[in-house]
Parts: sequence; structure tokens; C-alpha cells
Amino acid sequence: MLRNLRLVAGSMLFASVAMLVAQGAELRTTAARRPIHRTVSFQEASFEEAAEYTEMIDSVVQSDVLVESCPSCGVAGCDMGCVIPCDRWVSFEYLLWWRKGQNFPALITTSPTGTAQADAGVLPGATVLFGNETTGEEARPGGRLSLGAWLNDCRTCGVEGRFYALSEEQITYAADSTTFPILARPFRDPVAMTNEATLLAFPGFTGPGNVNITSNSNVLGGDFLYRWQACQTPTTKLDLVAGYQFTRIDEDFNINSFTSAINVPGIDAGTTFTTSEQFYARNEYHAGQIGLAAQYVNCNWKVDMLAKLAFGNMREVVTIGGQTTIVTPGPGATTNTTPGPLAGAANSGRHEFDEFAVSPELGINCRYAITECLDLSFGYSFIYWSSVAQAGKQIDALLNDPPPAFALDAGSYWVHGLNVGANFRF
Repeated sequence: MLRNLRLVAGSMLFASVAMLVAQGAELRTTAARRPIHRTVSFQEASFEEAAEYTEMIDSVVQSDVLVESCPSCGVAGCDMGCVIPCDRWVSFEYLLWWRKGQNFPALITTSPTGTAQADAGVLPGATVLFGNETTGEEARPGGRLSLGAWLNDCRTCGVEGRFYALSEEQITYAADSTTFPILARPFRDPVAMTNEATLLAFPGFTGPGNVNITSNSNVLGGDFLYRWQACQTPTTKLDLVAGYQFTRIDEDFNINSFTSAINVPGIDAGTTFTTSEQFYARNEYHAGQIGLAAQYVNCNWKVDMLAKLAFGNMREVVTIGGQTTIVTPGPGATTNTTPGPLAGAANSGRHEFDEFAVSPELGINCRYAITECLDLSFGYSFIYWSSVAQAGKQIDALLNDPPPAFALDAGSYWVHGLNVGANFRF
């Protein structure tokens, strides 16, 4: 009687387990989180064999295959270990980044009314209206798009591509003789090595004068990474990364001024001087890169860290141009052009250089899973380049005859800031 009860109980338990297996019950490993399907059939098995198999199934269910899966962590009360794996991902981040500003020499000055003409606008006694400081360091918005995929079920190798761009940094300045009765463009005479100034406005000496300055800065870049898993624990993962990096950093500087002569010795009254000058710097970086990418997982939270170093060529192109147009009034009116005071005959033109540059990058992002396939993220990024030509640094303050020859002035450049975004896996 007792033996019959045991056989009946065993057969009922076996039937339940067999039904689950027949319906495709899943056993999931924590390494790849891939479902493993097993279908079991019996041919005329005895009740004793069924009971023994039932005990074996119980031992499998209690083994490390399921015990090591992630416990329920709060995503709608779902066991994260039971989520269907997603081997591809796309993320978009809103960037609020700062960049290295531009340094300009003193370009516009003024002096108090009553200053002697010989001293008006001359440094160091004059007041600097534009220059002698770093400008363009304000935070600017931008965006970064990332796409990636794992190439095998175990997620030990994968690829990722990223592209980012920052909005244009704009600098503008304008001044005229209505606001500043004394308005000047200072320079240093390279022969006498003395400070001088070209007067755009001075009561009784020149007529109305004005000056306008604009400068723009643009940064964009991207990279492609191949990832190899170096090591992994239940909560951490470390990958080696290698690939290609591209960056484009462009800056321009434009200065336009106007003045007219009233009582200038040797110049007809009413003669006008219109000056327009441009400085443009383009930097294009192509490099290989290596580094490490780490991830720490704690239930719904993930922390991603990236450290990499790029080595490559920075193509630096500086273009300088400009002129002063002189118009003499009267019946014998003439128009002549001469090189500008900043863009002289010797430094004007297109100048190209190839410089070896390194570019380290550091980044950290914290992600929180709000659904099985969607994370929200926030973090910080820092990127540095060892050699970049900026437009403002190409301006030579030695502005008088003989005209200055061009000499490239390149230095370090950086961007850094905050990232907020979302990551979708599919």
C-alpha cells in the first residue's frame, strides 16, 4: 500500500515537470544570459524511473545555473536574470561641455577724453576694450550618438561607434566713436620695439570710426572601437578596446574697422580707410587608439568607465587674409588697397602643418534600468589634444613694417563636461 502511494506521488510530480519541459521552460546561465531549451521524452518508463528523474530535475533546478542569476531588483518586480538578452544598443546623450577658450592680444583700446594724441590708445596707459584675456570658455550644448553590438552569444567581443558635436561658440564685439570718442588699434613696432596705436576715432583728427569683431569655434568628432573581454566576475567586466579616432576643430577670427581723416597731415580730408581681415584655423585629427572599458553592475545600477589614449596626426591649416581699402574723395577720387595691419604681406596665405599629437579620453557614466531594455544615464567626459592651432594665437602683435612673417603657434586643447541621456538595447 505504501509503495503504491509513493509510485502515484512520483508519477504526479514527474508529470508536472515533464509538462514544464514540454512547454519550453528556460534555464538561463549568468554568463551569456541565453535561454537553454531541453525537451525530454520517455518510452514506457516505470514509475520508479520517473520518481528518480524527478529527483534529478529538482537537483538541477537548485544548482548554480539558476542560483547565480540576478535577484529581483525592482524593475516592475521582475527577475533581471529572466530578461531576454539584447545584443545591440543605441544611446543618445545631451552634452553640456566646456572647451578651451581663445587668447587674443590687445586689439582695441580707448583713452579718456583729453588724452594727448600721441598717447591716445597706446599701451600700457590705454584701456583695453577687446583682447588680453581668454574668451569663449562658456559651456555649450551638444549631442553624442553611440551604436554598438556584441558579436557572439557570450559577449566577449563587440563593436561600437560614437559621434559627437558641440554647438558653435560665438564671440562678438563692436565699438564706435559715439560710445568711445577715442578709439584705437594698438600694435608694437618691431623696428623701434615701442608701443604705438592706429587711431580710428580722435576728436579733431579723424571723423566717425568703428570696429567689429566676430569669432567662431566648432568641435566635432567620433571613433570606432573593437572590444575584447579581458576578465569578468558576477558584478564586474573589463574589456580591452582598440580602434580609430577622428576629430575636427575649426576656429575663425574676423576684424573689420572703418575711419576717415579730417586733419591728418599728408592725407586729404575725407579720405576713408576700411580694413577687413580674417584668420582661419582648421585642425583635422586621424589616429589609432587603445584603452580599457570597465562596467560594474549592482541590480538596476550600472557604472561604465572608459580610459583610452589615441596616437596620430593632427593636420593644422591656417589661412590668413585681409586688406585695407583707401578711398580718396574729390574730382580725382582714387581707390587703393594695401595689406591689412594684422594680415600683412608676409603672413597672409595658406599655411599647412602636420604634427604628431596624442589624445587621452576619460569618461564615467552611471545608468539606471527603468525597463528591461531602457536605461537612463548621467556622467562626465574629458578629452584632450596635445597640438591644436587656434585662430586667435596666430595673430602677431608686431603690426608695422617690416611685416611679420608667419610662425605657427599651436598648443594643447581640451573639452569636458556633463552628459545626460538614454540607452536602448534591442
